[in-house]
Amino acid sequence: MGQSWHSFELLMPYDFHPDLRTPPGTTILWRYMDFAKFVETLENQTLWFARLDQLDDPLEGTHTDAELKGLRKHLEEQGAKQLIKIFRSARKETYVNCWRSGPNESLAMWDLYGRRSGIIAIKSTVEKLRNAIAAYDKPVYISKIRYVDWNDAHGLDNVLVACSRKDSSYEHESEVRAIIMRDSPAWRNTQKSGIAVAVDVKKLVAEVVVGPREHGWVVRLAERVMTRYGGLSQPVVASDRLRARP
Repeated sequence: MGQSWHSFELLMPYDFHPDLRTPPGTTILWRYMDFAKFVETLENQTLWFARLDQLDDPLEGTHTDAELKGLRKHLEEQGAKQLIKIFRSARKETYVNCWRSGPNESLAMWDLYGRRSGIIAIKSTVEKLRNAIAAYDKPVYISKIRYVDWNDAHGLDNVLVACSRKDSSYEHESEVRAIIMRDSPAWRNTQKSGIAVAVDVKKLVAEVVVGPREHGWVVRLAERVMTRYGGLSQPVVASDRLRARP
């Protein structure tokens, strides 16, 4: 059984929101990345939060087709346009750090990030992610993505909900994301494509897994990098998803 929101509240800056679906702390998370990004994470002790409008999906943070139809039908045209504008503007006010959830690796994600190019995955949990960002000075929300049919889905009631859902064509990602929203006029005047958030990498990493198509030396290099940059003792293992069994 997952933890109650009362226990979540004690772990700042994670911030509970009743309209978001924060998974239990024991939920396993995977962050796939190339080796250069892995080294950067360890060296700078940061996680990259990309601005929502910089992601590939142009529907991120917007109304569904069904909601747009309803807005134009039930509101005065000018009022509908204003509401749509507010939500679209929020795409530039929101930053996300994305993980895949689930107990097992995803071969599709390994292949998405590359083959034999030093692809690794940081294995963590929701609880470890919360603890790793505890020193950050702004609220961070954590939500499981809700996948909806963009042609039919209704029910958008706030910007955070809009930033925690995607079209059902992305359902294979099984995404959990950490979300930061700009909360001051000074922040809103910035035009950053993303922000590097300081994290305690020792608290974040449960294990490092090297992709199933990588050479053996990548495992040994990852071990040396972890020792050099963070003094990390967590295990580094090679994925065996493609190893033939006798």
